[in-house]
Amino acid sequence: MLVLSKSFDALHVACAEKGKANILLTTDDNFLNNASKHRNILKVRVENPVVWLMEVIEK
Repeated sequence: MLVLSKSFDALHVACAEKGKANILLTTDDNFLNNASKHRNILKVRVENPVVWLMEVIEK
């Protein structure tokens, strides 16, 4: 199941990057942790929706 989950995470990131999304929102903590570790190679920002919303509201 873990491999399948990582495959889906990779697919979501690939689709977001291909679609030129600015941000990909997820509540999956494992996904967020993995994205954080690889932030330097990702072309899309991966963020928790609550954190992102708080950031948007502050602006």
